[in-house]
Amino acid sequence: MKSEEDSATPLLKKGPQNSLPPDFPYVRAWLVSGILVIFYIMAGLAIAPVISQYVVQRIKYDLNVTVNKTTSSCGKDDDSQEQEIQKKAASLTLYYSLVGGFIAVLTNIYMGPLSDAVGRKTIFLIPVLGILAKDLIISFIVFYNLNLNYFYLAYGIDGLSGSYFTLLVAMFSYSADVTVPGNSRTIAIAILEGCSAVASSAGQLATGYLIKFWGFLYPAVMFVGLSALNLVVVFFLLPETVTIKTKPSISPLKNIKKVFGFYFSGANMIKRYAYLIALGVFFFGVVTFLGRSTLETIYQLGDPFCWSPITIGYFGAVRQTAQCIFSLVALKILQYFVREEVIGIISCLASVAGFLLEGFADTSLMMYLVPVASLFASAVIPITRATMSKMTLPSQQGALFASIAIVESLSNSASYILYNSVYKATVEYYRGIVWFVMAGLAFVAAMFLLAFIWTSNKGNIYPCYEAELTINDDDYGGCEHSHEH
Repeated sequence: MKSEEDSATPLLKKGPQNSLPPDFPYVRAWLVSGILVIFYIMAGLAIAPVISQYVVQRIKYDLNVTVNKTTSSCGKDDDSQEQEIQKKAASLTLYYSLVGGFIAVLTNIYMGPLSDAVGRKTIFLIPVLGILAKDLIISFIVFYNLNLNYFYLAYGIDGLSGSYFTLLVAMFSYSADVTVPGNSRTIAIAILEGCSAVASSAGQLATGYLIKFWGFLYPAVMFVGLSALNLVVVFFLLPETVTIKTKPSISPLKNIKKVFGFYFSGANMIKRYAYLIALGVFFFGVVTFLGRSTLETIYQLGDPFCWSPITIGYFGAVRQTAQCIFSLVALKILQYFVREEVIGIISCLASVAGFLLEGFADTSLMMYLVPVASLFASAVIPITRATMSKMTLPSQQGALFASIAIVESLSNSASYILYNSVYKATVEYYRGIVWFVMAGLAFVAAMFLLAFIWTSNKGNIYPCYEAELTINDDDYGGCEHSHEH
């Protein structure tokens, strides 16, 4: 059941636990942070289908398969050639992502502690600059028909800025700054996740039309413009939430300790176990989604679907928007009846159902039913983020979300390696096997959630936020109390 604390506290942070000034513009903070997240996601994640489809088309040109820039040759080539094209495209997109992901892991060791020290605004600016550079390079690759190896440069620069994962550090640390711990924070994080989904959907839809009628250059240039606009939004409009700034540490060991201290030092044993299990939930929850979009585009371009860029755009837009809206509404309703971890288990099972259906799909109609089966699939990720945030003191939110971002970037790389390897090994026999693997991983996440419920019932894992000013921030256990549901 919903706790008294959650029912009595508003969405925005107010009261003695808040270090922000009384006149802090909460409404502007929410609006501007939402806008910049939407712009970044459109410029960063929605460009993934552009890259996938462009790589496929370039490989076909090299093989003299087609001469039309936007018309698929699916169904016109022999099956072995189509499978070879898909294998090569999957390999290239895998290698690009690994380069950016590996560099982003190293970068994000510094980003969380840096955001706690110098403020959230700086940490928003860094990935926005990185995605602007990436989109510019991609535009040059498309315009000048450059060698596909230049994509490594684009992904490498993006990785140096921390990529999407640094934006997540800033985004969720910022949300923790302006909300109270409890169910309201879960809803706030779910709303931010929803902004990301809607932005990605809108970007994919626009991308499909632009590719269809004008080729690959126009969407790439559009994303450059959005990235440039985002710089203006962050620099001039976003209010800072870190009021007391300190000198950041440049020691890698100190930063590693700050970022991963939650899991291996301080606190009590039960809380450390709870952190580790929650991180396991997050890893398996995220790994089923991050490596999916690029591979799914290649999957849908090929036989038996042979979808056009517009159809792919519509599918991605409808699926993500429907999942976002349904998950948010269902999450808010279910919070009144069951604890959030149980809601997360339901979400994982919805993921399993969607992946199984996608694996068996051999017609477009079955593919269209996948979003219906997995309507509630996206709730487990914001639930896990919010749960870990509620376990953590306010002055350590940046470090916590940095550890989550590092795991997310590792999940991204792991998912690309696993899914592309499985797809390449099984595409000749049965294309849907990779989706069965995703279903299995989603089920593992549900098992981790059961373990978290059992562990959290063994002791107190949530800090006493009302005593926050007297707590030693170096003690991850600190003052804790029972958290009743």
